[in-house]
Amino acid sequence: MGQAASAVETRAGRRRRQTRACLIDAARRLIAIRGSLEPVPINEITELADVAIGSFYNHFASKEQLFEAVVAETIEQHGELLDALEADIADPAHACSLGARLTVRMVDNDPVWGAFVVQTGHYIAQLESSLLHRLANSLESGFDSGRFKSTDRMTSLAVVGGAVLGTMIAKRLGVMPGNADSLMAQQLLELLGLPADEAREIANRPLPETPPWGGRDETAESVRDEPGQGSAAQ
Repeated sequence: MGQAASAVETRAGRRRRQTRACLIDAARRLIAIRGSLEPVPINEITELADVAIGSFYNHFASKEQLFEAVVAETIEQHGELLDALEADIADPAHACSLGARLTVRMVDNDPVWGAFVVQTGHYIAQLESSLLHRLANSLESGFDSGRFKSTDRMTSLAVVGGAVLGTMIAKRLGVMPGNADSLMAQQLLELLGLPADEAREIANRPLPETPPWGGRDETAESVRDEPGQGSAAQ
């Protein structure tokens, strides 16, 4: 009896996670269309997610809370992608340039990221917790190896982080050239002590291809495939 109850609880927990993932996925798609969740009624979100409207409030108290979840997931997924791409890069300068450039390009490549940047004052904590500590690791590796030079490491981190965020905002406002990510990376590497020619070469290296923003997670999709799901999902 205990094992059966445990199995039921496990299944219920899994279905709850799947429903939540469906709501987040629907919100991402609506942000891509509308640029924000503000004008979107909750019933439109649940309809696209194919869950009952009452299920929304089992997971989120408001659209604002849902948007926070979308932003947090988007930032963390990007951070995990950077971890994977940088794992085999031995040169801290290349790793730092790669991470900074791909982060800036997210403004153009991901509609959620663009919406996040517009409201960056509300979500700077999520950005710092997920991405800046990764950037700090690249910088620390560069300082420890002698690749980078700085009179104060914390100041260097603040300057680099501010440059990445400032470039994203400027790109969102349309006041930066198309190669703003490379120009930013080059200047940061020079600031960290690299010769101008080497900084330029590293900052203009081809970037790896990354997954498109809206790839539907199998976990989110599977909730629709189970018998008895759809609008009854909780």
